[in-house]
Amino acid sequence: MDSRPPLGRRARALALVFSAVVVCAGAGPFAAARADDAPPAPGDAGAPDPGAAPVELDELVIRVPGAEATRDPTGAVTVVEAGRYAGEAKAVAELVATAPGVAVSAYGGLGQLSTVSIRGSSASGVLVLLDGLPLNTAFGGGVDLSTLPRQWIERIEVLRGAEGAHYGAGALGGVVNVVTRGGEPGRWSAEASGGSFGTAAASAEAAAGGERWTLFGAAGAERSDGDFTYRKRPQSSLPGSPYQTFTRENNGSARGGGIAKLTARLGERRLDALLQLSGGRRELAGWPGNDTPDDWQRDARALLSVRLSGPGPAPGLTLGARLTGRADLLDTRIGSLSGGDPVHQRGGAAGAEAEAVLLHRHGALRAALGADGEALRADGLGDPRTRAQLSATLSEDARLAAGRVRLSPAVRAERVGPFDGLSAKLGGSVRLLGPLAARASAGRTFRAPGFAELYLQQGGALPNPSLRPETGLSADAALVAEGARGMASVGGHLTRYEDLIVYQASALGRMKPFNTGRARVAGLEVEAATAPAPRLLGLALGAAYTYLRTETLRGEAAEVGRDLPFRPRHRLFARAAIAPGPAEAHLEAHYVGAQWRDARNADRVAEALLWNAGASVRLARRAGLRLGLEARNLLDDRTLTDPIGNPLPGRMVMVTLRAGSTPGDPTP
Repeated sequence: MDSRPPLGRRARALALVFSAVVVCAGAGPFAAARADDAPPAPGDAGAPDPGAAPVELDELVIRVPGAEATRDPTGAVTVVEAGRYAGEAKAVAELVATAPGVAVSAYGGLGQLSTVSIRGSSASGVLVLLDGLPLNTAFGGGVDLSTLPRQWIERIEVLRGAEGAHYGAGALGGVVNVVTRGGEPGRWSAEASGGSFGTAAASAEAAAGGERWTLFGAAGAERSDGDFTYRKRPQSSLPGSPYQTFTRENNGSARGGGIAKLTARLGERRLDALLQLSGGRRELAGWPGNDTPDDWQRDARALLSVRLSGPGPAPGLTLGARLTGRADLLDTRIGSLSGGDPVHQRGGAAGAEAEAVLLHRHGALRAALGADGEALRADGLGDPRTRAQLSATLSEDARLAAGRVRLSPAVRAERVGPFDGLSAKLGGSVRLLGPLAARASAGRTFRAPGFAELYLQQGGALPNPSLRPETGLSADAALVAEGARGMASVGGHLTRYEDLIVYQASALGRMKPFNTGRARVAGLEVEAATAPAPRLLGLALGAAYTYLRTETLRGEAAEVGRDLPFRPRHRLFARAAIAPGPAEAHLEAHYVGAQWRDARNADRVAEALLWNAGASVRLARRAGLRLGLEARNLLDDRTLTDPIGNPLPGRMVMVTLRAGSTPGDPTP
């Protein structure tokens, strides 16, 4: 049973009122829009480019959120611009959590494990990319978002739905594509921050270049002691039992990394190269009442990508080729496993892709062939494991009826080790009236079992080499309004997951994976972002709401018809910001509804409401010097826990000083 008190009605009502004000205030710009002011369809001449320069109004800079993903132009996507949160110490998981349709699980906070679920999927059913390069490994499991340094992020594309046809196997629930920044020659910036729980961070970036080349480099590091006090009822089963105060220890973390990006023109061709290095170490505190003072984990990752593109032999034809490489390291020391000795995991991957894009009268046709190989060595897997992956992709982005109608079919055939699979997607959009448009899509994809599920034998886990791929089939539709002052979207979706891999009790009480899971997920996704009155204190509003109804379709009698564990039905994010002149202030509300820890829905996790606030002021325009103050968990609720019961920190205050050749002001 959950030991935290239920969220008060007043607090819940306050969050709903705050969000209603944020959403309703954004309706004005769309209601007043004229048909001749409607933006052109994405991809048409004059269409807004997500990377284009923002529109400047006196001292205020406004960026209209982009509504188009890199590869799937008609998909359900939210583009989270990091510039909106400049000067705030938001990690990747916190940026992702501002989008609808996602459920981010932060296990302990302060640099600890963070994973994401999209539309009810498991974390392993979300494909996480860095500049288009997959970070999911053949070992299996979800990608830890806390291992992605936040300092050099430009934007995050959150795609919802079965996206395997565009992005590859593994995207059962969706895709998170983290896009890193580039830079203009001569631009630089530096940032330092510090605050509660011994937390500190520093980063710097700069760009140099000439007429035909640009080199961008960035580096950053952050650390936290992680010790904080929390309140818990040790005898939660007894009504009225008192709360006691405890201290979370052995919870520190440290992380650093660097990135270099080169863009060069070689005649008519373009060369793009990326090198990214990152690594970190964190302590593992265990669970309340079961502290593990000697447990720890360390990881490292290296990514390399080189892409060459240029015109082909036929008019409108562009050819491209990309080579990629990745190396991973993960060491974990858990006293209850392997006699307390560290468990080691080493992996490497390499790949090549050839691509052809043909621009024609009605759009663009894309064809791609890919070949990848991955090798992994880990304790408990036996001999080193290798797996090859082959793929062939064909997609079309067609614009019809003078650009008012857009169709985006795609199909991808893949072989992942011994597993064959087909992914397909059909999406479409139509401009209705003025800024109003409708979009819909349907798709299916699969996820091959990971090495851990197929071969890992460690502790109480047994392998199952007979596993089959998981599959997902999804459909969604939405109404979208997008204009000069912002955007709003209301949509629904339905997803069915088949052959889900579930660990079940086997011989001698050990756990073994089987393809016994089946689930249905339906939901509603609402988001809005607007600057309704840019000359009125630079007011900017944004909100994202998710309703998610999950249902177990196969399992024990006591589980069928129940909600999937760790899938809250309601999630809400709302933000209001003002930027009068050189100053800025914002207020955020994060609400997560009740959820269950178990498949029988007997162990309830109470709903939670979190308030964050911050402000910043420009100290010097010439040096782009800006001072910021941020408070998380503003009301200092020390009874908050993550979904599995680990305590979360109370109020956290951070101070940030930023300087650079550009102002670095937050973008509403």
